[in-house]
Parts: sequence; structure tokens; C-alpha cells
Amino acid sequence: MGRTTSNGIKPNLGLGGAVAVAVTCGLWSGAAEASGFAVARFGGEHGHPTTDNATAIYYNPAGIALSKGTHVFVDGTVALRWASYDRPSTAVNNQMSLDAAPGANDGKATLFNGVAGPFIGATSDFGTDFMVAGAAVYFPFGGSAVWDKNPAYIDSERFPGAQDGTQRWYSIDGTIRSMYITTAAAFNIEKIGLTLGLSGSVIRSEVVTIRARNTDGTDDLLDNNGNLKEGRSYIDVKGWQGGFALGATYNLLKKDKLWLGASYTSQPNVVGGMTLEGSLYNTLALAEPSETPVELTQTLPEIVRFGARYRPTDRVELRLFGDFTRWSVFDKQCVLDTNVEGRSCEFDGVDTALDDPEAFGGDGPDDQVVGVTQHLPRYWKNAGGVRVGASYWFLPRLEGYLGLGFDSTAVPLQTLDPALMDMNKVSVSAGARWQIIDHLGLAFTSTELFFMTVDTEGENALNKFQSPTRQPDANGEYKQFFQLFNLYADVSF
Repeated sequence: MGRTTSNGIKPNLGLGGAVAVAVTCGLWSGAAEASGFAVARFGGEHGHPTTDNATAIYYNPAGIALSKGTHVFVDGTVALRWASYDRPSTAVNNQMSLDAAPGANDGKATLFNGVAGPFIGATSDFGTDFMVAGAAVYFPFGGSAVWDKNPAYIDSERFPGAQDGTQRWYSIDGTIRSMYITTAAAFNIEKIGLTLGLSGSVIRSEVVTIRARNTDGTDDLLDNNGNLKEGRSYIDVKGWQGGFALGATYNLLKKDKLWLGASYTSQPNVVGGMTLEGSLYNTLALAEPSETPVELTQTLPEIVRFGARYRPTDRVELRLFGDFTRWSVFDKQCVLDTNVEGRSCEFDGVDTALDDPEAFGGDGPDDQVVGVTQHLPRYWKNAGGVRVGASYWFLPRLEGYLGLGFDSTAVPLQTLDPALMDMNKVSVSAGARWQIIDHLGLAFTSTELFFMTVDTEGENALNKFQSPTRQPDANGEYKQFFQLFNLYADVSF
């Protein structure tokens, strides 16, 4: 399966990695451009619920009815991500690990990654005045990340796993992403200034990730006999889902002055619940390497968007838009052995788990935990964001624009870890669109995402749960920053 890890095992390792599934997020493992690991930024400042370009297929399918003719839209976003996790010595499970290998389990881990995300879409009115249809392929959730090595332990014979960084118990490298293949139709009721739209999506989701893991959920480097204890897990799972979206726009003041828009995007599989199937590869202490057929279960959110844009003059446009994402449905991720009949991952007391983690994890009288290889508590909270923007046309074909936004975090301190790194954030954007000729427009947007530094200060609870929920303590200081570049071409016929 390609490259091997520092422990000499193939990256086809799996489980906890599964969760590193976590989110290796955002376009971009462990991070996000919006809340959680939603990463849709295609269209730059022209991607919003009242837009009329092909990105409306995702943001608000009613928006495509505002376009005329046939359009082919090709968009690419490049994200550069800097992140760090500084793990204190107080988060290490055993003093023996600190004494035997200073800096192996505590200290700062860093990453610098770059990744690209495409959006390709097309719309057409087929020569009519009332109907527009479109289709697109894009990646609104997920990404990948690779953490830097710990130079103090590169080529270490005694503690080979330590070279993968102090964050390795949650994520070493991996990918989590969902690809959407969407078709949409929208109708223009021009007499009253209303458009209505509907879309359907086929979704392909995958998780491929590696993390360090011990069977008891600790970060111990050695067992009681002084033998190397640290192992590796790798998971590779995939699956198909379906979803839909609907929306509307309304030209309130007519004469193309004020547009209002709202849309709803369903959860993958509409009513929630996703099952990704594949294999889990484990190389753990005192055990032979194993490969197990598994399924990963989780639930991703639905999204509500709203927006307005106003043209007080021919040269000026003002925009306000936001979203609400129901991340509270993302309460857990479970990896289950598909060889086990009647497998189940239903825990009692989930509503109080963060208040009393020591009483939760798999031993409750009403738990139905069968065939669970690993249970990863998330208990995310609903989140949202708001953005404002303004455009000015220096020339009829040349538009400049600015944007400012805020997105709240979905991740509580109790379950924050380096694979699911998200914080409150502020975005600042600037760019320009040039209609080069009648049938070709180009736009470029630069966006900086400033994440608030988070120090959990003893709030993290991952090491307080019972098995099979317990994870190493993820307390510490979290920092990250994104630089995004978006470029699109809109070709019309």
C-alpha cells in the first residue's frame, strides 16, 4: 500500500485513524474554512445564496435561474495551512513516558500543507425565459493533512513512533472528503421576481487516515516490563450517499436592485446516518498485524443559508449572507467489525457524557455496544457564520470587491483534538472580476482566515471516558491560519 510509517508498518493502519477521520478536515484535515469541516469557498466572494453563477447549484439552486444562456464554470481554490498543537506534560498519561523519552509525548507539533479543491459546473436556459438546469462536481466537506516530523526522534531505534510528532495519537496523516455530483433545475417566475430551485446529489465519501494507538486508549510508550507499547492503526473506508437542496430568490425592489435568497441543503442520506465500508489495519503491541473488514458510521449536518445583495447604484453592490449548520448531529463516529452479527453502537447517557465522561463509554445498563472496534465521541454543537461584502465597478467590465466574515466553531473543548481542529475564525477577502470579452469572465479572490488561539486548560475529556471510547488526553494550545486563493473562469455561449 505504498509508504511505510516510522514503526515499519504500512499506512494501511486503521482504527483510531478512523477517527482521525475526524477531520482531517477542512479542505484540510483538522481544519475548516467554515464551521466544523465544511470547506465550501468556491466562487470566492461570488459564492453565496443570491449568486447567479454555477456555484448556486450548491449554495442555492434557485440562483441559476438568474443567469441567461449557457455557462461553463471552472473554479479552483488553493489553500495553504499553517497549524500547531502544543501538548503540555500534564496531558501525558504516564510519567514513565516523560522520563524515558523527553519531548516524545509533550511539546509542539506543527504542519504546513497546501491543497487544491475544484468546482466544475455548467448551466443552461436552453433558450427559454423560465427554466434553467445545471450540473456540477465539487467537494464541500473534508480535506487532507500531513503533520511534520519530530526531528529529535527521526531514525530513533528505541522510540521509532515518536518521530511522527506529539499529535500522532490523533492524526499522523490522512484524508476525509465528500465529493458531490449534483444536478439542479430552477424556474423563473419573472412577473413577481421569484425564482425557485431544486437539486439532487449523489455523494461519494471516503476516509483514509493513520494514527498512533494503544489498545487501552493511553499514550504510553512502554508497558510495565519496559517493552515498546505504541502501535499504529490505519483505516480506509468509502461509501455512497444521496442528498438534496432547495431554495428561492426574490427580487424585492424589482429593477434588479435588491435580491433576497434562502436555501436548505439536506444531510447526506437526507435523514442522517452514513456507513462507509472498508478495512482497518492494526499493528499493536504484543499482537500480530491484522486486517479487519469494518464499517464507519457517522452523521453529517444539514445547512440553512440566507443572503441579500443590494445595488444602490450601477457601480456599487452590497452583500450580506450567512449560514447555520446543524453540527449537533455529529455526536460520534463508530468503527464496527462487520464480521460481528447484531453489531451496534448505541450508548446510554449520551446527553450527559460531557458532564460526566467517567461514567460513560460502554458499560451502562442500557448500552447496546456490539462489535465496536472504536467509538469516537464528538458531541459537536450547532454553528454558523455571517459575511458582508461590497463591490465597485471601476469600469463596466472590471469589478473590485472586499469581504469580511466570522464563523463560529462547532467543536467543544472536551472533544477537541489535532485531527478535528476548529476554532472561531475571522475571514478577510479581496479580489477582482474582469469580463475580458462578452463570453469570458475571470475572477481572483485572496482570503485570509484568522483562527482564534484555543487553550483547553484542562477542559479536554477524551482520556476520561471508559473503553472503547477513551483516547489520549488532547489538552493543549491549538493555533492555525489559512491563506486561500480562488480563481474561476465563467465561459458563456
